[in-house]
Amino acid sequence: MANLTVFGSTCRDIRMKTKKRMIDQAQEFGCSPSFISAVETGEKQVPEGYVKKFGDWLKLDLVTRKHLQLLADARTNVIRFVPVDKERAALARRLFRKINKMSPSEIRNLNASLPGDD
Repeated sequence: MANLTVFGSTCRDIRMKTKKRMIDQAQEFGCSPSFISAVETGEKQVPEGYVKKFGDWLKLDLVTRKHLQLLADARTNVIRFVPVDKERAALARRLFRKINKMSPSEIRNLNASLPGDD
């Protein structure tokens, strides 16, 4: 069995405290237990709305929901980008492909050449 992420371990602990099983969650979410397991081990990204659905299902308080969302966001490898036109969309696709092939020193140089966030 693969190791759970911090997000997955937290979800599992909450399920156990509320006496729910992964199979119960899978039935509620309309997915398979293996999908939930893959999310909790980090094999799959935490889907959009997963934390809300989990919180609603277990009637979690706002603090716990926010904590879970922070843990889920820390696991996210997907960047949402909505370009304003096709030219920017094409450039972004090329840039993202290039970044994944860059060496650590090339990444540092690129990062140093960019202006700070506004």
